[in-house]
Amino acid sequence: MRKPALSPGELGRVRGLFVLFAILNTISFTLLSGNIITLYVLRLGGGNFLVGLLSSFMYSAYLFLFVGRRIAAGWRLVPLMGRFWLLRYLLMLPILASPFLAAVQHTDLAYLLIIFSVLGFNAARGTAMAAYNPILGEIAAEKDRGAFLSRVQAIQHSVTLTLAVGMALVLGRSAPLYVYSLFILAGIATGLIAASIVFRFPEPPRPERPRKRHLLRGFTDAFAQRSFRIFIILYFFTTLLIYMVAPFLVVYFKRAYQQPDNVILFFLVFGSAGAVLMALASGFLIDKIGAKPLFFLFVAVVTLVLIPMVVSPPVSGQLGIWIFASLVLLFFNMGQFGILNAGQNYFLGAIKAEDRLDLGVIFYMTLGVAGALGSILGGVILEGMESWLAGSSLAGSGLELQTRVFQLYFGGLAVLSVLALLFVNAMENLGAYPIRDAMAVILSPRDLRAISLTHRLKRVQSVAEEKQTLRAMGEAQSGLSLEDVLSRLRSPRFTIRAEALQALADLPLNHNAVQALISEVKNHSYTTAYMAADILGNRQIREGIPVLRNSLESKDYFLQGKSMVALARLEDRPSLQKIRAKLEQTPNPRVIIHAASSLELFRDVEAIPLLISKIGLKMQPYVRDELILSMAGILGFGEWFYPIYVEFLESAGTGIAMLGDAVAVAESPRVPKGLLEELLARLPQRNRSQFSALAVELLETAGIAVSNTGIGGWLSAALLDPQMLKLERFLFLVAAAIIWNACRPNSPKVA
Repeated sequence: MRKPALSPGELGRVRGLFVLFAILNTISFTLLSGNIITLYVLRLGGGNFLVGLLSSFMYSAYLFLFVGRRIAAGWRLVPLMGRFWLLRYLLMLPILASPFLAAVQHTDLAYLLIIFSVLGFNAARGTAMAAYNPILGEIAAEKDRGAFLSRVQAIQHSVTLTLAVGMALVLGRSAPLYVYSLFILAGIATGLIAASIVFRFPEPPRPERPRKRHLLRGFTDAFAQRSFRIFIILYFFTTLLIYMVAPFLVVYFKRAYQQPDNVILFFLVFGSAGAVLMALASGFLIDKIGAKPLFFLFVAVVTLVLIPMVVSPPVSGQLGIWIFASLVLLFFNMGQFGILNAGQNYFLGAIKAEDRLDLGVIFYMTLGVAGALGSILGGVILEGMESWLAGSSLAGSGLELQTRVFQLYFGGLAVLSVLALLFVNAMENLGAYPIRDAMAVILSPRDLRAISLTHRLKRVQSVAEEKQTLRAMGEAQSGLSLEDVLSRLRSPRFTIRAEALQALADLPLNHNAVQALISEVKNHSYTTAYMAADILGNRQIREGIPVLRNSLESKDYFLQGKSMVALARLEDRPSLQKIRAKLEQTPNPRVIIHAASSLELFRDVEAIPLLISKIGLKMQPYVRDELILSMAGILGFGEWFYPIYVEFLESAGTGIAMLGDAVAVAESPRVPKGLLEELLARLPQRNRSQFSALAVELLETAGIAVSNTGIGGWLSAALLDPQMLKLERFLFLVAAAIIWNACRPNSPKVA
């Protein structure tokens, strides 16, 4: 039976252990590999080839992944990783004797001892790494994998940065060799503690029926998939490029700019800062825009940073060298670790969980072979170029020769980097944003704010904070928030679902959002269905018409009313008959108001008699006001009439005076001004039959038509009804209709 997934509490504890392991392992790794070994070898007089060879061990050791995979068939994965993680630090113990050998002039023997220790250290690491991807896949859940891995990297690079400062201060300008031994001893001790933590990680689940297949067969099957094939080839060449540069940056600044060890370590602090910036940027962006765009971005950064090294400007003064070197290392490390981080995220997203062991071996083999080949090839090329240039007239000697070698070398790599950049676009998106769209996101303050809000939404601790964040997401109006807002439609809290719908009203909508809104209308009557119906109408989502039509029969009056208006906004004229019927039958004020509003949106002239009859019924004044305003809208003068009607409700005399102003300013009314003024004079009189008689006469002579449909007869019939004459507000509407029709521009005169 498959082991159950980790609970949130267990996952939190395991991640805490993993972060502690990452910190201790970073301290150990910084003290035992990379630049400290490079500086030590250079102090002993080693050349580019030895630097490249030692650097290659870090990657050629991935050949031992095959050993790890074979052992994993009979061992559990956590013990496999833990035991070989211990062994890797024990194999570094012989290197502690190298300073003593160098002190007694046995330099070659010291080199051999360093080679043995570094190779053994990395071979044991390579064996252990076979178990690393399955364990990491268990700890880094898919939902926030990118953010978690980037957060770990930010912590690791911050530790590296701090440690680099301390090492630079301890080394000074010319530290004795035994200081390097102290660094190595501290690295071994820290590494052993880190290895002990590995045994506390959860054992990844194995398939119930493990597949019996050869590793090569598994790679062949995966390579047949286009997404994996393009990625693994491109990952190989970008990694090759990186490690033809990375090991030699220290050599470049030491030889081309004559910088001492401690100063170079200070430069590396800025390199670590670049890695931290990368981790922060990746953690912020990767789960939202995807791994592919960030892969492209960081390859572009590496490409750009190679250009100033091709120029190798003759910087004067130590401050200038500091600025130049710091910027180069900051941006190169940002690009280097960004490529590796984005690559690992892309890889984990491109494969199935059950393939992590086998294809994880392939992934790290690719990294290892490319890294080893890049380091060795870089050393060989630099040695060869130095020998060739030394015998030619293209460069002088000494510092000029060293500078020219590196200029030509980095120039060639810059060309290769541009070519790699062109091929990144061929990678499949795997759910990521297209590169152009992703770059637009990165440059958009609105989208960056939306991403920040999605991160905040994951950390909310209260309903109030969650509502506030959802509201801000709606205000940001970025499609990047959409999926996170949609997830809140499943909240058990009504107020959260309502806030999520309010946000959706302002966000760009995709197919998933449309289906969620339709589902909301269908399944959430009496709660949030009416809000979703309103959005369907406002956003002109025609896919929602069927569910809106069905909702006209709902007993949820909020939903019924909003569905009427939404169908009107969608111009669904087949719904007109049902809406008219609802208006005629319902006594519910809310449904009456929304039905009248929908008929207004339809400009349904045929509904005028129905609206008049509804106005004549006994009802609350505010409902009658809505009916009157809807009639004005259908008749075409709603916008003009509304402010006048508001004034009329406040003061009847003021409203009538405003209609008089409209008559006074009319240049050539269809009806003589005297008759219109007389009509307004009769309006406030107690004997309303006099107003009715003149109004009927004007309606018959002037005629009022909307869309070639005469409405004068309907209004005249209403004015002959004693009940309607009691309604002062309706009479005001009739007077306004006559004056609007008579005084509007370009109206022909009545003979």
